[in-house]
Amino acid sequence: MSAPLLCTGRYALRPYYLEKIGRRIYSIEELCYCIVQNAYMIDTDSFDMDLIDWIEMELGLKKLADELRTMVVHKCSAASFFGMIIDYVGYTTKEDYDKTVDILRGNAGMDVYEKRMARAEFLMKQGHVSQAFDEYETILKNMPDLDVNVKARIEHNEGVLYAHLFMYDRAGEMFLKAYEDGGDEESYMCYLASKRMTMTEREYITFVGENKDARNLSLRLEQRMDEANDLYDSSSANIKLRSLELYRSGAKMTEYYEEVERLTQDMKTEYRDLVK
Repeated sequence: MSAPLLCTGRYALRPYYLEKIGRRIYSIEELCYCIVQNAYMIDTDSFDMDLIDWIEMELGLKKLADELRTMVVHKCSAASFFGMIIDYVGYTTKEDYDKTVDILRGNAGMDVYEKRMARAEFLMKQGHVSQAFDEYETILKNMPDLDVNVKARIEHNEGVLYAHLFMYDRAGEMFLKAYEDGGDEESYMCYLASKRMTMTEREYITFVGENKDARNLSLRLEQRMDEANDLYDSSSANIKLRSLELYRSGAKMTEYYEEVERLTQDMKTEYRDLVK
């Protein structure tokens, strides 16, 4: 559990609407949260005197507001402006602060499409599956004339997201689309892996034998699967399962069922967090 955060300033009676993020905020901590979570969507257009006035009048943070006004007058960057707010509040760790500021610096010169792509990939890497899906679908819906290679990249990443949800059939469909659109061998490798996960051994061998691309890549896929198995053998998840076997073999059935229940609940919670 993380340490409690001492709130700064007061709770606003009148919320401020962050247009680019589409969210109303009532405290400086909420503002910091939105900055950290949506750094890829933020640039110099995201701050103005209205925000600074709100910080002073609604939150009672006059000193911070005065410093921010000075920064605006001197045409500071978004990284400096929002970095000042996060640092003033002491909202996050130094590591997350540095990461957020680096993202804000990198936003300079990026268009809306590039920011959404960067945000979607960031969310995917962080395990925020549902939010990443939303970003990718927004891009596909609002930018129909996407370059075919960009479209293939989105389809590949959506395949990865479906695989995280154990929806291997749907993942395979997206990987195949990505391969057909972009021709990237990695996408076909992932498509082949999805087939391996959903077919019986006999069906998979037949499929590989009937498809030239599959034959060429099947040995490389098996090598990757062996490497993944080696990693799993040394993982904490496998260690927990081996401990269960010790309980069972030692006839400690009460401890065995208690541990099974605990691990099952942990897995359910983790899966719900992925899809919510």
